[in-house]
This record gives sequence, C-alpha cells and structure tokens, in this order.
Amino acid sequence: MRLIPAAILCTLLGVVYWVGATIFTEKIQTDISERTNDAIAMFKPDVKLDVDGRDVTLLGSVSSEAHKAKARQMVDDVWGVRASRDLLDVLKAYNFKSTLDENGQVTAYGTVDSADAVKALREAMPENAKITLSTGATPLINSGERLAIGADALLDLREGSLAIDKDRFVLQGTAPDVTAKSEIEQAIGRQKAIIEPLQVTLEIDVDSPFTAACLSLLENVASRDMVLFDVDQAVINEPFRDMLYGYSELLQECPGMILIEAHADQDGSEQYNEALSNRRANAVAEALVDLGVSTARIHTFAYGETRPIASNETHSDKTYNRRVELQYVRPTFPEAPDLNSIAIISSQSAE
Repeated sequence: MRLIPAAILCTLLGVVYWVGATIFTEKIQTDISERTNDAIAMFKPDVKLDVDGRDVTLLGSVSSEAHKAKARQMVDDVWGVRASRDLLDVLKAYNFKSTLDENGQVTAYGTVDSADAVKALREAMPENAKITLSTGATPLINSGERLAIGADALLDLREGSLAIDKDRFVLQGTAPDVTAKSEIEQAIGRQKAIIEPLQVTLEIDVDSPFTAACLSLLENVASRDMVLFDVDQAVINEPFRDMLYGYSELLQECPGMILIEAHADQDGSEQYNEALSNRRANAVAEALVDLGVSTARIHTFAYGETRPIASNETHSDKTYNRRVELQYVRPTFPEAPDLNSIAIISSQSAE
C-alpha cells in the first residue's frame, strides 16, 4: 500500500517537470524567435522564420546567393540558436527584352516576376507575337503595367527594341515620322509615375521617307531641271517631255512636291511676259498631271521677265530666259507637307 503514494508522487513530479520544461522551452523559443527575426530585418518580408525550440528554418526568397548565405549567417550568429536550416529560394534577375523587326514581327523573351505580368504583356501584344518568358524574378512594382506601356510604345515604332530590368526602361528604334515620335514620347511622359523610379531612356530616330529608289530617281533628274521654250511660245518641245517623265517617276516614289517657276525674256511688255510665263508654268503642270502627278503636289509661279539668268542682248542668251525651272520640295514633316513647312532640295543635289 505504501507503493501507491510513491507512484503518485513520481507522477506528480513528472507532471511538474513537464510543465516547467514546456514553459521554459516556450520562453526560449519566443526569445530566439524575436532575436532572429530582428537579426534578419533587412530581408523582411521576403524571408520568414520557423522556430522550433532552438532550431530555426529559413523560408521564403532572396535576390541572390550572397543574400541567401548572409541571411543564414545572421541566424547562426544569434546566441542560443542550436541549428539552422536553409530552405530559401534564390530569385532570378528581372530581365525583359522585346524586339519589333521591319516586317512587324514582335519577339519577347527574358524573366519577369509573375504570371500576372506575363498576362498583361500578352494582352498588349499582337496575337502573332513570339513570347518566351519565364517567371520567378525579383518582384518589380507595377511590373505588368510597365510591360504593357513599353509594348504599346514599341508597337508604334517602325522597328525597335524594348528592355526593362530592375533599374532601367529603355526604348530604342525608328518612328515612321516625327508625329509618331512625339506621340510616343508624350505617352511615356504621361505614365511617368507608373514607370518610376526606373531610369527612362528613349532613343528614337525618325524613319527617312527617302528610299534607295527615291534617291536614285532624284539623282537622275539632278542635272535636268529646266524646260526651254521657243520665242513667244508655251508649247513643250519633245526633248523636254522625257525630262518631265523623270520628274513624274520621282514624285511617284518620293514624298514631297514640285515647284514650277516660269520665266520669259524681255521681248514684249512686262504684262504680256508675265502672262506668257504663266502659260508656260501651266503647260508644264498639265504635262505632269497627264503623267499621273496629283495637282495637290504641284505649285506654279510666274515671274515674267523679272528674273533673267542671262543677258537679253542676243538671241542665244534670251533662250535661257525663256524657261521653266523645276525644284523638288521635300516635306520637313512627312505626314504633313505644306509650303509653310518645307525644306527645298535643289534638283542639283541627290540628298
């Protein structure tokens, strides 16, 4: 019978020991948890700790192997930690690139932070875009929105490239004209708050409207910019019709317009010669229209006898004053050619 009280006493002592050990262990665990979490504060909230007594497991993600090693070392350096276990994932660098070639084909590749970012990009890209993206990169604020903004701007170019990483937003390429370039720059500017704090770099050229064929035709007419007329006539002689055909080809290939400047020698009155030069200007303009040139691209001027290029003393000199000169006019803004905003290229230049 005396054994029963002894057994009860042992049981009671065991319970007391277990309760005390549990309370003490919980205090130790709480203390270690607080101090280890303080130690890795720089990695919060991406790194979390699972503390079991004096053992600590690191969970979550970091941006590099160096950060992974540093976080674990910080935990190991906390007094009282018995053992640590590293289950951290190392995130990849955010590195997105996209290209638009001269045929309109879009390619996108690299590593971004999330499936949502990939979805936002796909919605901004054309259906035939070739998109090869992986996820798991270091999270980037407004990632999907930045990708969509960049994609919209890229698609407004003739050809170009887009690069976005954790520090930069770089758009390069060629716009079809200055209007498109300005619209791209303004659109990026309006959405600056979304893109910041990334450094924005825009390197956009304007596509030249002058193709190789255009420049070749311009060179062909370089030394042929004058139609000469017989005395008191506004009829175009046959040799000059071939020259006008060359100008019609030029205008079919190149943007811009033709200035027709007509003149007369000093035979007759000033009023008569002005009217004569006007008939000559109209004759050349009508010949170009017959060859397919739009009247909107032809501008005529009649100067009469006021602008001679030779003396009027001899018959041969007067020949060069009975003339029509042609000047090819290149628009400064390809989409909006007008006489208030033009750059004149002499037909003696092949630029």
